[in-house]
Amino acid sequence: MIVPRCFAQTIASVGIAAILSIPVLTAPAEGKVVWDGSKPAPGIWFYWYEPSFYTGFAPKSQDPDRAHIELSRGNQTRFTLVLGNAEIDTYLDDLELRRTTIEALVEKGVIELTTNLSFERFVSRMSDAGVETVLVARESLAPEEYREASLEVMETLNPGRIFRIRMPLTRVLGEWHAYLSGADLSNTRERLDAANELLPGRMNLFTLSGEADQALDRAVEAAKAGADSPGFRDAALAFLDMAKNGQYATVDDHIVAIEFTAIYPVGTAQAYKNTAYGKLPDFGVTGVWPLTERDKGRGITGMVDYLSSNPGYGFIPLLAYQPAGGIYYNAFHNAGVRTPSGTSFLPEQWRHVPGEVTPDKPYQQLWLVSRGPASHGCTRMDSGQMSEFRNALPSASEGLSGIPVFRNLPQCYDVFDIDGDGRQEVMGVAYFHAYKSEKHEPTEAYSPNNREDFYAWLYGDNVVYTDDGGAALKTVPVCRFEGLKKADEVGSLDNVPLYEAPFEPGSIQFYQLKPAAFDSRPGMEFNRELRRLGIGYDANAKTLFLD
Repeated sequence: MIVPRCFAQTIASVGIAAILSIPVLTAPAEGKVVWDGSKPAPGIWFYWYEPSFYTGFAPKSQDPDRAHIELSRGNQTRFTLVLGNAEIDTYLDDLELRRTTIEALVEKGVIELTTNLSFERFVSRMSDAGVETVLVARESLAPEEYREASLEVMETLNPGRIFRIRMPLTRVLGEWHAYLSGADLSNTRERLDAANELLPGRMNLFTLSGEADQALDRAVEAAKAGADSPGFRDAALAFLDMAKNGQYATVDDHIVAIEFTAIYPVGTAQAYKNTAYGKLPDFGVTGVWPLTERDKGRGITGMVDYLSSNPGYGFIPLLAYQPAGGIYYNAFHNAGVRTPSGTSFLPEQWRHVPGEVTPDKPYQQLWLVSRGPASHGCTRMDSGQMSEFRNALPSASEGLSGIPVFRNLPQCYDVFDIDGDGRQEVMGVAYFHAYKSEKHEPTEAYSPNNREDFYAWLYGDNVVYTDDGGAALKTVPVCRFEGLKKADEVGSLDNVPLYEAPFEPGSIQFYQLKPAAFDSRPGMEFNRELRRLGIGYDANAKTLFLD
């Protein structure tokens, strides 16, 4: 079975002790919880439904093989992009393309920006980060110098989400050799585990092609000569290069890569599943489910980046992974429900937030993702982070189709060495808001919105706090993915640190479309095409009303 190496000694089978140590995730807290309002609402304010576009700075890749998407216990999705030279070299061009296209649309009267000032902040932050300065200097820089300058701007605009992975080769190969030496490779499951153990959380293989299987055999055979043998090194690196399409390089005896990783809080089915660890939020389908085109729906069909005519989805793309009967699909989508400013659990400070464009007119609605049981079966995200998620993936529907989505069993955590320092952690995010809805209306909070109370609700007494202010999970079940649509719990780890990614709502700008109604067919096609902008994609100027 595959288990992160540094916890290999702590594997424990699921037993009565584990059952007793983790209480049931409860229904909404007793009494009428009102959230603390000492900090701004971690969501997006608006007046009423309008279309929008992304105004954040996450990098984009046109290569579907570079994305990893994983839902896990704690109600969050990890999204990792392994960035190659192409992604870094075109990063500033992508930002500039979005900026100049929006400015052209405004200048030509195609759109009018409304409701908020996110695009204004987007332009200002681009300037402050030196985007134009680096672009102007590109001709005078060597390719490596420009790439480094682009990466530094990316890091400035995405604090805490760009990771320069640099793992000592001796450590990686030594630990893989130790694993292979004791592994039983007589069946497919164990062979998958062995393959993924080369770079846990980064290989993410759920099948082994014939070529990969043979390359693994060569590495296993070469391992007999010892961890330090040149033959084993060559065979291991050849397997890595083949299995990951060259995404991880070897430089100065280190395995290196640049990764963008975001941790998104998500809402899952508003239902519970009985597990050996108590009653936990139901994830709906589990296993590997690829993103899929929609051929049924109320909106225009025939693509992955589907836009629904139902205003509840905010005219933000839905990315489907499962047909759910009739015209319905389970998908990643926006927060799903709006939270009116007068909602009972909202604090007084959030009830009269001045509009950015019209300060004398307070906002009336809030998009706030519920990190807990929330949906009919879909995976709900912060509306701005859903826009970011879609923007970071390939522009064309053909590039989106088939991207695998890893969905753990409800009890299984995502254990990952996020920065490559050799320390595995449970993935989490510092977002402490969850609420119940009835008939698309938020009704009551599941818990107070502070860290300790929320974690007590989310993790029960499985969470402990450390002297340095950190947190850890006492019992950590982990899953294996084998083939499509199948996830199995394979063991449990003890006392794993919790990684708490900072949370910031995704950034979107609302607008009104002038040449056509935004919810008409031309309006929907405009919306979709605007979100597809990116270097390497030939946007349709006619669809954008620029021709």
